[in-house]
Amino acid sequence: MLGLSQLFFDFTAAPQWSPLRSLRENAPPPEPPAETNDEPTRDEALEASARGWLEKLELPGMMRLLRIEWNPRLRSTAGYAHYGQCRIELNPRLREFDGQVERTLKHELAHLIAHHRCGRRRIEPHGAEWRAACADLGIPGERARHSLPFPRNEVERKHLYVCPGCQYTVRKVRKFRGPRACSACCKAHAGGKFDARFKLRYLQPEN
Repeated sequence: MLGLSQLFFDFTAAPQWSPLRSLRENAPPPEPPAETNDEPTRDEALEASARGWLEKLELPGMMRLLRIEWNPRLRSTAGYAHYGQCRIELNPRLREFDGQVERTLKHELAHLIAHHRCGRRRIEPHGAEWRAACADLGIPGERARHSLPFPRNEVERKHLYVCPGCQYTVRKVRKFRGPRACSACCKAHAGGKFDARFKLRYLQPEN
């Protein structure tokens, strides 16, 4: 057994003591916030269904280009069609409502079909060409706007303009500050320059 004279205490190795100023100093660091993915995600299963519809309508070019995505950033909008990219975005909340995924997909696909069929000619977003495409996709009588309980973010476009040449109409939230002309008519008949013959004519605001 060791005696007290054989024990050695090294106090110089002890850590330097400092008073505790706050309990937060000894608290563990906060966990980083969970990452949320709000980027659009592609849905290849819906693309396959849409390509089947396009095949029946003999539109092989659209079949190759079509892309369908779920976009969590959509809030009040059920879906959106991008003409130049042949791409459709859908609101993920559509999954909560029976049958609305397919119906909205066909609604937006009809926009792409109408635009594809008419080429560069200007058409109304929900005009005769779009209605014909809806009928071809099996949704005749489709409404221009959905009635789903999504947050509303509607802006009233009550100022109406019409081109005296091609009768193309434009609806605006506010009136144009200066003269505007129909770009399609100017490109076709004036080399892309402003031509007063195709100056947009202002109609009475819609009630």
